[in-house]
Amino acid sequence: MAKHMHLHWKIIGATCGVLLLCLAGFNYFRLYCCGITHLSWSGGTVSSLRSEMALHICDSIRDSGVELDPKAMTTSESICQAIEKHDLDVGLVLGGFPDDAYKDVRQVATLGVEPLHLLVRSDLDGPASLELVRGHRVQLGERGTNGARLAEQFLCFVGMRPTRTMKDGTARAGDFEPLYWTETELLDRLAKLQQASAAERPALEHALPAAVLEVASLPSPTVDALVQTGKYQLVPLPYLQALHLDIRRNHGRAGRWLESDRVEASVIPAFTYGVRPAIPIEDCPTFGLQRLLVANKDVPAAAVMKLLGGIDCDEVRRYHIDLDTANLDSEFPVHPGAASFAAGRKPLVLSDALKPVMSFFSVAGAMGAGALTMWGFLRNLRAVNPEVHLRQIDRIERLLSGTERDELAPGVPQDLVAYLEGRLAQIKQAAIEDFAKGRFQEHEALVTILTLVADTRHLLALRRKQLCLGDSHTLEAHGPEMTIPTRPGRMLEAA
Repeated sequence: MAKHMHLHWKIIGATCGVLLLCLAGFNYFRLYCCGITHLSWSGGTVSSLRSEMALHICDSIRDSGVELDPKAMTTSESICQAIEKHDLDVGLVLGGFPDDAYKDVRQVATLGVEPLHLLVRSDLDGPASLELVRGHRVQLGERGTNGARLAEQFLCFVGMRPTRTMKDGTARAGDFEPLYWTETELLDRLAKLQQASAAERPALEHALPAAVLEVASLPSPTVDALVQTGKYQLVPLPYLQALHLDIRRNHGRAGRWLESDRVEASVIPAFTYGVRPAIPIEDCPTFGLQRLLVANKDVPAAAVMKLLGGIDCDEVRRYHIDLDTANLDSEFPVHPGAASFAAGRKPLVLSDALKPVMSFFSVAGAMGAGALTMWGFLRNLRAVNPEVHLRQIDRIERLLSGTERDELAPGVPQDLVAYLEGRLAQIKQAAIEDFAKGRFQEHEALVTILTLVADTRHLLALRRKQLCLGDSHTLEAHGPEMTIPTRPGRMLEAA
C-alpha cells in the first residue's frame, strides 16, 4: 500500500513540474515575445514632410507590437546626437553624415531618396539655368542641416563661391549671397505674399531669394508654394556622374562635410508641381540624399525586427515609402536586427535553398572518394600475392623429390612425408585465411592454390604408399626423381 502511495505522489509531482514549465514558457512568450515594445522616436522639424512621415509610421505600426513615443528634435544631426547619448532609441534622418561621425548609431533601413530642387525666379533675365544664380541671393536651407550642406557643396562644385562676412565686419565678395531661412520662415513669407495687396506685392517679391536650393521629399509643400505663389521654375541638375567622379580629386578636408559617394540619383517626375502649365514639363533629373532609419546599437534586435515588420505594411506603402532593408551602401554600420529582418525578407531562390544540400553532397562525395582511395591503398598493403603460397607448395615438391634440402626436415623418409604433409596443411590454412580476410585481389587465386595443394597431397600420398609397400627396387632403380615428378613451371604459370 505504501509503495502505491509513493508512486502516486511521484506522478503528481511530475505533473506539477510539467505544468510549471508550461506556465513559465507562456509567461516568457507573453512578456517578451508578445509584449509591447516602447521606443522613443523622432523625425525632426526641418522638413514638414519628413515629420509627417514619422507621424504616419507611428500610427501605422501600433498593431505590430511597437509603441513609438515621439520626442521633440530639430535637425538630423541633433537626432543622431540624442541617439548617441541614449536619449533617443530610433530616428528618421536625412543622410550625408561623414564616416565615424557617431560610433553608437546603427543603420536600420533606407526609406527612399530626398531630391535636391533648384528653383529660380521666372522674372530673371535669360533662360532658366544654373547661371541665373550668379550675383543673386540664394536660399540654401536651414543652417547646419545636411540639405544645406549639400546645396553649399554643389555650388562650390560648379565654381560658385558665397559672399562671406569676415570677423572684422567686412564682406568678402562672392558669386552669390547665401540665405539660411528655415522652411517655416520661407513658407511664412510666401503666405504673406499670397495675402498681400497689389501695392504690397512688389516689395515682398523683392524680399524673396532669386533662387532656392532645397532637399525635400516629393511633393514638397515649399516647392508647391514657390511655384504657385512665387512664380519660380524648376531647373534640371544632371550632375550626378560628375559629382561621383569628383571624388577622385584631392580637395582636402577643409570645408567639406559631405562625401560625393553619399549622393544618390533621383528624378522629379513630370507634372509633380503642376499640370497647367506642366511643372516640370518632363522628368527632371537631379540627385539627393537618402532618408535613413537609424537606431542606437543597444536597441534589441527583436525590437528592430518588430519595427521593420510594422513599417513594411500596406498603410506605409500607400504613402510611397520605399523601405529598403538591404543597406548595401550604408552610411552607418548595419543594426543586427535589420540584418536578420533582411535575411528573412529575402525571396527564396531554389539554387540558394539547395546550395547547402549541394555543398553537403559535394563534401560527402569528396570524403567518400578519399575514404575509398585510402581503403584501396590500405587493402593493397594488406594484400598477399598468391605466388607466395605457390612457391611454398613448389618447395614442398622439391623437398619431396630430393632436389632441395631443408636442415629442419627429418632425414627418415616416413617422417619427411609427415613433415611435408603438415607444411602443406599450414599453407592451405594460410591461403584460406588470406582469402577470408580479403587479401587476395582475385578469387581465382584461391582455386589455383587449392588445386595445387590437392595435387601435392596426392603426390605425398603416393610417396607414403611406396614407402609402406617397401618398393626399394623401384626406388633404387629410378631414384626419387623418377618417382615424384616436379611441376615448378606449371605452378609458376598458374600463379
